[in-house]
Amino acid sequence: MAGGVWWMLKELFTKRYMESLGFYRHFYDDVCKYGSEDNPGKVFYFIPGISGTPGQIRFSFPSFFKRYGTDFYMHCCHLDAFSATRPIWEKYKMENIDKKRRVIIDDLKRLVANHHGEVIVIATSNGFYDFVHAYDGLRKAGIAGNLKLLWVACAPDSFLESAWETVFFPLNGFVHNSYRWFAYPNHQLLRFLNPETTTKFKWRYQHQGKTIYKADLENRFVCFNLYWDYVSIDCFNAMLRHALRDFSGIMDIETHVLVASNDGFWQGRGEDQVKAIVGKYVKVGSLLFKDASHLWVASPENICELLDCLSE
Repeated sequence: MAGGVWWMLKELFTKRYMESLGFYRHFYDDVCKYGSEDNPGKVFYFIPGISGTPGQIRFSFPSFFKRYGTDFYMHCCHLDAFSATRPIWEKYKMENIDKKRRVIIDDLKRLVANHHGEVIVIATSNGFYDFVHAYDGLRKAGIAGNLKLLWVACAPDSFLESAWETVFFPLNGFVHNSYRWFAYPNHQLLRFLNPETTTKFKWRYQHQGKTIYKADLENRFVCFNLYWDYVSIDCFNAMLRHALRDFSGIMDIETHVLVASNDGFWQGRGEDQVKAIVGKYVKVGSLLFKDASHLWVASPENICELLDCLSE
C-alpha cells in the first residue's frame, strides 16, 4: 500500500512538470534571434546555463536598450536537444553537450565572418563551461581573438552534495540513465535554508521598483500549491566533467565576471574560493561581487555595470 502511494506521488510530480513545459513557453521560449543582423553596432551571443533557454535573455534587455538603444543584435545558442519543451533529464546527455559545443563554434564562426569584428559572448551560470568546452575549437578556427566574454552569475565547476536530495528523492525522485533526479520546492519562507528557493524578487533602484517572478524566467511547476524544479546533482557533475575533461591552461580572452555574494550554488564558499575557481579558466579583467542570489544578481543596474567594463 505504501509503495503504491509513493508511486502515485512520483507520477503526479512528473505529470505536473511535463504539463508546465507547455504552459510557460510564453516566457522562456526557443526564440534565438533578437534585433537586426544588418550592420548592428554591437553583436552579442548568449549561452544560457542549466535550465536556461534562449528566451531567458529578455530579462536583461532593459540594460542593453539603456546602453545601446536598438543598435545591437543578439543571437542565442539554441539546438533542438535543449528546447524549452523538453524535460531536463532528456537534455543532459554527453552527446547533447558535444552537440552544443559544435553549435557554439559554428554560430560564432558565422557571426565573426559576417561582421568582421568582435562578438561579445554572454554566458550565464554553468553556460560558461559550455563555452570552455568550445574554446579550443574557437581558437583553432582563428576567431578567439575576436571574442569578449561576460560571465553572469558565476557558477562553480562542480556541485556539492545536497541535503535536498536526501529529503525529496524518496518523495518524488526517480533514476533516468543511471542518474538520480528529484524535485525540490521553491517558497519565500525557505530562503533561510537556500537563497535560490525564492519565487520572486522585489527590485528597487533609486525611486523605482518592480516585482519579478522566477516563473517568468525559468521553468517552475506547481504541485501541492508550491513551486518545484527538477535537478540531478550526479548528472550535472558528470556533464561538467565531460565538458572540462580536455581543458588546460587559461583562455586568452577579455573576460568580465558578475558574482552573486549570496549564491546558494556556491554554498558558503568565500570570495577567495570563487576567485580561485574563476582563475582556473580565465584571466579576469573585472570581477564584480554583488549582494544578491544566483538568479537575481542579473538585475538591470548590475548588467549595465558589467557592460561598462567592456573595453572599446
